[in-house]
Amino acid sequence: MESKKLERVFDRVRLSREREDAILADLTKKHNEEVSNMKQTARRRVPAAALAAAVLAIVLAGTAVAAYLSRLTVTPYEGGYKVRTEAKNIPQESLPADLRERAAALGGKSTHLPFGSWDEAEAYLGREIADNARLDQMTKGECGGIASGDTEAVSAPCVILLSAHKGLPDIIEVHASFRENLCHFSVEAVLIAKNPLLDGDKAIGFTNTLADLTGTEIYVTPSGLETTIVTSQEDVFGTVYTNYEAQFILNDATFRVGTSVNERQASGEEALALLKEVLDAYE
Repeated sequence: MESKKLERVFDRVRLSREREDAILADLTKKHNEEVSNMKQTARRRVPAAALAAAVLAIVLAGTAVAAYLSRLTVTPYEGGYKVRTEAKNIPQESLPADLRERAAALGGKSTHLPFGSWDEAEAYLGREIADNARLDQMTKGECGGIASGDTEAVSAPCVILLSAHKGLPDIIEVHASFRENLCHFSVEAVLIAKNPLLDGDKAIGFTNTLADLTGTEIYVTPSGLETTIVTSQEDVFGTVYTNYEAQFILNDATFRVGTSVNERQASGEEALALLKEVLDAYE
């Protein structure tokens, strides 16, 4: 909902000795389980040298570690909830020149960039974040807002919110909204630009204490995408809304896809079922 505020907190992710040991233990456990589940006649063993090389490659290669450690957790927090995600940060040089020039002009501020569609925003960024055929079937809504670097309000079917730090792109948020019947959907994808002054990647946290957490569900789509659907309730001027928000990581972006309904608009079961249809369309 528009009234909901999300507080973001960032920190650094370092690969500690304990994390390396955990990776090694996890890989060894998975390998042992795979071997034990095979039929005796078809059992294959992975040479110890090959296993050690694979572990070493994961520990030493930054991109492989980032991919392996990409994860998302949801925990209760002060009656609401917080979401922590660890995803690979985007290299500065991979961002478009125009965006980097805007960040340099912003200093430490932020600004909104309007686009006619999600595809247009992806084309501007020069990367495919994640298209969704089910959302394409819905009616486009309007996103908007005013950031510290804007001189006037922005409203468009898709908006990029660019935040800068010391003249460099820092946080890139892509926002879009859609509706079908009485269900309204908000889609947010957050990309974190790599800070050249840091050794590792930054993690991102969403904190929402304005809604009461009522439950979570791990939902895996047919393509294997694992999402966490957070259900919460929020009283807005005497009207209670039920919020369904799916949190997940896809293509190095942290996604939040959600809908909010009250019983006069649509049933919770209908909204949740439609949300899962949307999630199933991500590949």
